[in-house]
Amino acid sequence: MSISTVEESWARIDAWLTRHAPLTDREDGLPIIPGIDGSSSPRRVLADLADALEGGLPFLGRIPLAVAGKLLWEEERTVSADPVSALSHADRLAEPESDPPFPRRPVLPQHAESAAPAPTHGDAGSGTQRLLFVRTGRRSPEPLPDQPDVAFAAGLTPGDMLRRLGAVPATVRPRDRRQARRAVESAWAAHRPLVRAGAVGGWAYATIEGGAAQFARPEVLRALSAGTRVVVLTRRGPEVALTFAEDGVPGPEEDARRVMSPREGNHAGGPWARRLGVDLWPGSTAAYTRFLAVLEGEFGIVYDPEGREELTSALVLPLLDDLPEREPEACVRDFDLAGLVERTPPRRLRTAVAAQLARLAAETHLDTHPEVTEALDRIQRGLPVDCDQDDPLALRIRALAAEVHATRTTLSGGDGGPVSEDDLTAWVARSDAADALRAFLRLPLPVAAEAVLQRRISVHWRDELAADLRGT
Repeated sequence: MSISTVEESWARIDAWLTRHAPLTDREDGLPIIPGIDGSSSPRRVLADLADALEGGLPFLGRIPLAVAGKLLWEEERTVSADPVSALSHADRLAEPESDPPFPRRPVLPQHAESAAPAPTHGDAGSGTQRLLFVRTGRRSPEPLPDQPDVAFAAGLTPGDMLRRLGAVPATVRPRDRRQARRAVESAWAAHRPLVRAGAVGGWAYATIEGGAAQFARPEVLRALSAGTRVVVLTRRGPEVALTFAEDGVPGPEEDARRVMSPREGNHAGGPWARRLGVDLWPGSTAAYTRFLAVLEGEFGIVYDPEGREELTSALVLPLLDDLPEREPEACVRDFDLAGLVERTPPRRLRTAVAAQLARLAAETHLDTHPEVTEALDRIQRGLPVDCDQDDPLALRIRALAAEVHATRTTLSGGDGGPVSEDDLTAWVARSDAADALRAFLRLPLPVAAEAVLQRRISVHWRDELAADLRGT
């Protein structure tokens, strides 16, 4: 099949634009062609563009659309209906029970002159000589003191702490610190935080042994301090902070006590560095110790961060982030959202956005989860939907966020194991759609509409929105 000449292709493009998108800028044609880098043959590129316009075909991964007299491009996307679940894979693994045994080393003689053993009787007169190698090395440096993030809550039990932090019931068991670290560094944890909880005086406390930091998050501070008061000591590299919350309200920022120390040395960082005796921020190490004295002096909390005893512990499913309060964007994906909100009665707009939400759930396969299906049905019937942190719907959304984190972190480590980039794309799409569902339940309707429309996958979402607004 012959390729159209440049002149023929331009004529076809011009004719299509004149008929369908006369408001598109056509000064030299380049503004309407996405992603052209100049390395392809102009004749081939223009012929493919003309074919795409006339047939609504993909062009460089995007679909051309004529909308309100303009040419727009929508990204062509697909989402797997059955992505590999990092959490399900982890559930099939056994938790490491203990540290691996250390390799046995030979017992060497104390004196160098006795390093070579005397020949046995069978060797006498044989003339065979043996060369013995003795490996020596420098003494390993002592690890630095443990300084984990720790949260204290007055009057609670360790079990209360774990429940409020989102403990996964099947993982609750006693663990000492070495067991916890080995467990959280294994595939069994799926990059979820592991928390150990104990009691000291009239306070329960919890420490994080791995996974993403949690105790400085306002959502966590509110959950831990509901009906009580909380003191949290955290260390994030150069910063050490003592923060407070009471009766579900984080304390004002000016009441927090923070110490920021300069970095010393040029070693690589990470929690493992402290285990190798490398202190990048000695000022912060000293500040943490000073804050331990503050805990004892002001709150009567005597806490030993290097305690090795077994404590009740569990993996946790992190609490959901707060939804930010903000004004909606006036335009979303070249669509006049502000105009739609202004000219559409609120009840009709809500019905249309709910229909768009259902379409989003279907195309991302979010509606394969029964908690979501029930929520969408209640929304359609105008019934309230519960989505607090411990409600079934919120637990599902938290699990989706954990899938995204586990898959992304696994892939970034260079060894994807059972998961792939396609799996990550699918989980991100589901999690984003779940966030749009939360926005519909919790935020003003214009903000929820923006969240839903921004995440739609179908390139025909504008036509579908028009049909939903008409009620057809």
